[in-house]
Amino acid sequence: MSYFDTAKRKKQLIIGASVAFLILAVFVYFRYSFVYSEGTRVGIIYKFSKKGTIFKTYEGTMMLPGIGNKSKSISTNTFNFSVTDEELAKKLMKSQGMEVELHYSYYNRPLPWRGDSYEGEKGQYIVDKLVRIKDKNPNGYGL
Repeated sequence: MSYFDTAKRKKQLIIGASVAFLILAVFVYFRYSFVYSEGTRVGIIYKFSKKGTIFKTYEGTMMLPGIGNKSKSISTNTFNFSVTDEELAKKLMKSQGMEVELHYSYYNRPLPWRGDSYEGEKGQYIVDKLVRIKDKNPNGYGL
């Protein structure tokens, strides 16, 4: 083998490794960091807590208006979410029992430091804004 063959092979190896790394980086980005959808939900926050073994995150559950039909039985329709901003978490903690509108971003797959993953959900809902408090009555549990 001559010097030029070795240099050419080394160049091909570097290009191949760079392409493989780029493909892996794009895959990881779309899998874990890409916001698939965003929007708002209206409901009553009835559970909100800070939990976790290694990564402490804020987790909430909101009761949505109407009824859900996930397992051929009538049950309440809930929205499970995580919050990464501590100031927002304090506002939501004080808003339990009130009818609120929240803005969320939905990621394709969960990351443990971003919050919990919930049964039946492949992705992860992250609430990033309290849009408004619709009903400030803390006893207003009906929608």
